[in-house]
Amino acid sequence: MLKRAFSIDLRALAVMRICLGMVLVADLLIRWPDLAWFMSDTGSYSVAASKAAASDYRFSLYWLFDGLFWVHTLFAINLVVAALFAAGVRTRLMSVLVFVFLASLHNRNPILLQGGDNLLVLLTLWSIFLPMGARLSVDAAMTKARPSTDTYWGWGTVAILVQIMSVYFFSAFLKNGSEWMVDGTAIYYALHNDQVAHLLAPYWRDWHWLTVPMTHYVWWLELIGPLIALSPIFNNWARGVAAFCFITLEIGFLFNLNVGLFPFISITSLIILIPGPVWDWLGRWINRHSAEPMVMYYDEDCEFCKKTCHLIRAAFGLNAQIVPAQSHPEIGPLLEREFSWVLVVNSHRYLRWQALVECISRGRRFRSVSRGVAAFAPWGDAIYHWIGENRRGFGKLTAALMPWRESVALPSRSLQVVAAVLAVLVFIGNVDRLPAKNKAILNGSLVDVVSSVDDAAYPVRQILRLDQLWNMFAPYPQKNDGWFLMVGLTSDGDLVDVLQWELTEPTADKPQRFVPDQAKNYRWRKYLSRIKQSRFKAERGRYASANCRRWNQQYQASLSHSGAEWPELEAFNIYYVQERTPPMGQPFATEYQLLWRHHCLDKNRLGEDAVQKTMLAQGRQTG
Repeated sequence: MLKRAFSIDLRALAVMRICLGMVLVADLLIRWPDLAWFMSDTGSYSVAASKAAASDYRFSLYWLFDGLFWVHTLFAINLVVAALFAAGVRTRLMSVLVFVFLASLHNRNPILLQGGDNLLVLLTLWSIFLPMGARLSVDAAMTKARPSTDTYWGWGTVAILVQIMSVYFFSAFLKNGSEWMVDGTAIYYALHNDQVAHLLAPYWRDWHWLTVPMTHYVWWLELIGPLIALSPIFNNWARGVAAFCFITLEIGFLFNLNVGLFPFISITSLIILIPGPVWDWLGRWINRHSAEPMVMYYDEDCEFCKKTCHLIRAAFGLNAQIVPAQSHPEIGPLLEREFSWVLVVNSHRYLRWQALVECISRGRRFRSVSRGVAAFAPWGDAIYHWIGENRRGFGKLTAALMPWRESVALPSRSLQVVAAVLAVLVFIGNVDRLPAKNKAILNGSLVDVVSSVDDAAYPVRQILRLDQLWNMFAPYPQKNDGWFLMVGLTSDGDLVDVLQWELTEPTADKPQRFVPDQAKNYRWRKYLSRIKQSRFKAERGRYASANCRRWNQQYQASLSHSGAEWPELEAFNIYYVQERTPPMGQPFATEYQLLWRHHCLDKNRLGEDAVQKTMLAQGRQTG
């Protein structure tokens, strides 16, 4: 029963790995333009501030050295590692590396994190305990003996399924407000949060006949869906239904809530639920074209060439024999004369780039891209010659990254034991964070045991980032949103817009969209929403200091350019215009909040609140 409930399909695991690698790459590319602001001592969050805010058990490679050069170097390495992980190159090693890099990134600036980031780093952790490269990978192409079945079970599968289902199951218990459980107004409030609502949300958020039943559907799905997904009875059907319901839920989030990569991360995690019969059907559909028999001839003295042939055969689903050219009396001299591998199909011989084009066009997969590949023939042959001239170097590289394997490397018994222990800690930690009224169903002494174990596991949770609280829109969605007004005062006595870095006077009018009108992307939205909270009050000062420093650096630079005018910033105030979402049918209300006063230059010369006084003198509303 346990094996049936917690088995997974190796093809699902492979697709999840590819998608996970793509999400990691996307996350890095989204973050990269803002590294100077979020990840450097010249920005808003220095290394010293990062270390001071972290627990003793956190770690980060970004703490080793100061300076942006180190940050960019780590990002570049991380990008390569994520790509290798997606391709399934030395998959176990890459699983460890992507976890270390991602945990380091999260620990460097936790202010930017949301629930999706927590799930992302946990998926990389659980990848260490699973045969992620058993299918659709470079590792699999280099393996001589293929596993006899696509079904796999181990404590690693128990751990990752418990983790993925915990996101929904325990979230349902945390959503204990009447908005979810009684009147069904949770989706109404969620879609009225204009900091995250986008695309379809404005069109249907006031359709109470739809939002109310959808609210109850979401809550019951999160509670019952995990139990269905792990049912040992009618397992394939149960998994398929659960996967469909959860994935369509995340697609709904994608088209209504601007929460960054969170829906993509969730969908990536849910791929593991898709049962074997679905993958069987997809395999038949993808391989619906029959592949013509062919023979690939490679240079017998070139191990790199042999491995490349195996990769091409695996990637494009070819019906190909791979043999050394020297074994054929005509092909051997042709290979030596043309300095090229040789592809033979129906007695026709193809060389260099054209041979690759033929492999793609005659394979069972990706035939549609063969014309595009053929268009690169002039450059393709040049690339081929360059690779051929440097094949010894590529041989050494592939020897390290792509070793031949007798069979798929499955997680060791010791790794399985560790996965089992960590799965128990994840479950206990989530139980310990339940509301008291939910834990009341447990025996009092059992509650004490759970709390004691969770407390004792604190160092492990911190090191491995197992700490988690799936409280998105819990206990109910936020009932207010708002926008920022950052009014600066220049040395010329003018008011400027510090948030948008514009020399025009800022307006307090509500922006049409929070992103991109107020924040460049969802990372900036999360950052700004955090500094609004009282527990992040210290970050307001760091943000303001960094703004002053950068603004006045631009002022200094403008002095050396004739005709360039950029005034010196003396001080600025951070206001938040809060808009409360009323119950259905009632009017909206707004109020001004002064979050922070900051002096870039001489506070004594300007007085306590020069910005406020200037705004009043000009008849501006200040709240």
